[in-house]
Amino acid sequence: MKPALITEIETLLGGVLLHPAPVRVNDPLGALMAYKQGMPKYQMEGETLIGLNLSNAGMSDEQWQGILGLPDFQAGRIRALNLSDNQISRFELSRGMAALERLDLSGNQLESFSLPAGFGRLYDLNLEDNPLHDPPEEIMKQGRRATLRYLQQLAAQGERQVYEVKMLIVGEGHTGKTTLWNILQDPNHPVPDKTQASTVGIEIKEGWAFDHPDFPGTPFLANLWDFGGQEIQYMTHQFFLTRRSLYVLLADGRSETSNFPYWLKMINLLGVDAKQKEPLPVLVVLNERGNPIARMPYDPKEAKKDFPRLSLIKREVDFAVKDGRLKALPEDIQAILAKLPHLPLKIPAYWDAVRRELYELRETENYIDFNRFREICMRHGIPEGDEQQMTALSQLLHDLGVLLHFHEDLSLRDFLVLSPDWAVNAVYEILRHKEVEENQGRFGQRLLQKVWARSGYTPFEQGHLLNLMLKDNFEVCFRAEEGQRTIYIAPQLLPAFQPAFAWPPKGALLRYTYQYPFMPKGIAGRLIVRLHEHLETEKGRKVVWEKGMVLKKDGCRALVQESEDAATGLKLIKIEVGGASPESRRFVLRDIREELEGIHRRSFLNLRYVEKIPCCCPACRDSDSPYFIERSYLEELKADGIETERCRQSRKDVSVRELLGEVFPAEGLAHRVRPAGQSGPKKVFFSYSRHDRPYLEALLKHLSILKRTGKLLPWDDSHLQPGEQWDDTIKAELAKADIILLLLSSNALATDYIWEVEMKTALLRGRRGETKVVPVILDHCDWKEMEELKALNALPLKGKPMASWPQAQQSEAWMQVVEGIKKII
Repeated sequence: MKPALITEIETLLGGVLLHPAPVRVNDPLGALMAYKQGMPKYQMEGETLIGLNLSNAGMSDEQWQGILGLPDFQAGRIRALNLSDNQISRFELSRGMAALERLDLSGNQLESFSLPAGFGRLYDLNLEDNPLHDPPEEIMKQGRRATLRYLQQLAAQGERQVYEVKMLIVGEGHTGKTTLWNILQDPNHPVPDKTQASTVGIEIKEGWAFDHPDFPGTPFLANLWDFGGQEIQYMTHQFFLTRRSLYVLLADGRSETSNFPYWLKMINLLGVDAKQKEPLPVLVVLNERGNPIARMPYDPKEAKKDFPRLSLIKREVDFAVKDGRLKALPEDIQAILAKLPHLPLKIPAYWDAVRRELYELRETENYIDFNRFREICMRHGIPEGDEQQMTALSQLLHDLGVLLHFHEDLSLRDFLVLSPDWAVNAVYEILRHKEVEENQGRFGQRLLQKVWARSGYTPFEQGHLLNLMLKDNFEVCFRAEEGQRTIYIAPQLLPAFQPAFAWPPKGALLRYTYQYPFMPKGIAGRLIVRLHEHLETEKGRKVVWEKGMVLKKDGCRALVQESEDAATGLKLIKIEVGGASPESRRFVLRDIREELEGIHRRSFLNLRYVEKIPCCCPACRDSDSPYFIERSYLEELKADGIETERCRQSRKDVSVRELLGEVFPAEGLAHRVRPAGQSGPKKVFFSYSRHDRPYLEALLKHLSILKRTGKLLPWDDSHLQPGEQWDDTIKAELAKADIILLLLSSNALATDYIWEVEMKTALLRGRRGETKVVPVILDHCDWKEMEELKALNALPLKGKPMASWPQAQQSEAWMQVVEGIKKII
């Protein structure tokens, strides 16, 4: 018989039926927390309720408060709550709920969440998919463990409320950005200043200090970033155009042509946080420059329609005239800054002390190593062995623009740049050098050393600055072998026109197109950097130009280039793959698409684009300009059970399944063409929780050499194709895997599908000797409670969880996993 308390909860929820959670001896809370559609659950311990799973129950704030107010609801006995995917906008943890171990509030409407002191039992917290401004997004993006650690530190150390923000002064060259920068620092700065040169690279002025307009006596700091307006610099600027900042966009009152629309689109793309309810304020300053009839270079009504997430605030001044408008501008900016919705930023007290010392340190030093950073952290109260907290702090400061720390790059992990402009401007010294421009983007090590040594950079600094320029960091150049010498190539400085090369290759071509309503500058260049290892060589030189390249990979050749649609003017990335077998062409296309979409995900999360697939009717197969169909439209047809689509050129009906099948690989990588004599690779299936995707990506990165050398063929659920029967495909991949890696964590052990399908199948095939099963332990979880798992040799060595390794030793831990896999292969 159902407990009376559960019946009362069902009544409060409008008749939603709750079910007892399945019994799972080794992980009782995991069985409760796992979501199953239409199956809200509860868990009792004797006659006491210890857990609720009300995920997707349509619950409001009032209903949750009603549950808390039930006489028999003992908040102090609750150990697990899954309240995900509801309409909760307020959730306060009382000290009386200190028994809580797991809490899932993802997919609600929370704008803030805090953790009282004394919640030491809580080890699993999920706040994803909420419009949060507290904890800040810079913490949330580091993952669930980092978010929980941040909240625990706030509770333990006490918080500091910091009114500090980035103010980004942008626009094309000669619009008055540097003049504004100087006036804000010194109202008495002479205007016009004929000795003033245009900004090259980035100039940063920390600590434009003033009292908060609404809270007298409360200090407010704005860090001013003045970005050079030359187009060659736009690509690197993108790394610093962040959300939760004030953008000041300068317009030129004399210019007939303007790059103003480009900057407006970039701010809309990189500055807007889609989760925030209020539009992003953008101050648009028109510098009249002596033109009495100067007008703003945009139509307010059109701008409001095109950019509904921006609130454009207009100011008109003449930087050559010290009148009342110019004098009022700093106060206007201060008032806008004070209203930014994400302020104040709450920082644990120890973290704030570290931040303050780093600000002081940068007055005399441009960078420090991680040991020095560790010492500073320890001096301000962060425990000696808590490198996870130290790394979380360094990443928060990286995302806020206080410093640069690419902690995932082995070559840069020990290099914390305290002055970002020092590093960025070193990069521009190379890109703007006359010899580099004359050689059209090609330069050697000697030139790097000569230019940087002349500017006072030491050999140690030069090595790290070069690594900043390469793949996975700024991605402005790549290393290549040409003419029996090692050089570097910067794609944005290459010739605009294609070099001579043979195209198309014999046989059929596989085509694919990305169409962009707006394309940020530099996407093609970054794609070239990411794929440079596969560039074709013709007469001793790489076949690459400013916006395109030819690749040679797995028996195929591929042409990838940025172009423009002649009819619409929209920017395109066009991909053509020829050679080898149809399946090999599909895999090469997939590899190119993965790199391009990786750029989208990492740098342009809000970027809109359309993917197009060529028609495969007989007429289009033989055509150089086939009819292209939107991929999303084909997926909708397939989902609706519509089997054909009509080609607009030939007027013939074509199978939807065949259209998608022409482009996307049908099965695993086993069909790739391999060099003669090479043995077949081992198929590796990765079982993991979606919440642990960052761990999987880190492991795949360390396995890349085994993959490239054809020894290993990884498969995980990201290989599922649109409209594919995912359950059937996963089971098929499990059935043919040579190695099954179980990435075990509290998240994985709480997922029913992993328990009931993936783990069960893996262990069964392992017992039969059909596959090798290897547990990889990600965090502290009860995996040893299952005898069959406990008997397996886990990685890293001795089953030490990845989460318990200090950040500086993470690569060592992953290499232990790689070495273990090598032994099986």
